[in-house]
Amino acid sequence: MKTLIATALTASLVTAPLAFASGTVDDAKRAIQIGSDYGISHFHSIELEDDRDDVGSMEIEGWVDGQWYVELDIDSDGTIQKEERRKRNDGPWGLTAADVEKYIDASAKQGINRMEEIKINAKGEIEVEGDNAEGQELEIDFHTGSMEPTRVDKDGWV
Repeated sequence: MKTLIATALTASLVTAPLAFASGTVDDAKRAIQIGSDYGISHFHSIELEDDRDDVGSMEIEGWVDGQWYVELDIDSDGTIQKEERRKRNDGPWGLTAADVEKYIDASAKQGINRMEEIKINAKGEIEVEGDNAEGQELEIDFHTGSMEPTRVDKDGWV
């Protein structure tokens, strides 16, 4: 019995931080607004944190002014804690604020109610990670231009 209790306690301590590494769908939409207000025209990724150390913080990456790639660390009150800019010559690419919001909504229709991250790569592949209402981890993949998922992975089961 002691072994069973110890095993259960250890497992819950190991997974507990992972359960809090997300924000609501509204938090994700707030991140879009913060990035847009900052001047991001093309988003690469939005990562939400809602754990004990970083409640409500977020990381946003994307393009500003067509030549600058920016990475922002935002505090829970919307204050920029860290800003990195790099001038790049490969031109802006990614998702507009309106497109990011559409993929967040499409992910919510697939069951995500807590968002961890949304990101796009240069091939136009979009990945949304989060949890459903039961706490089950979801990864949903889309391809640019389609709101129909190309893959839905629930807790490692496709």
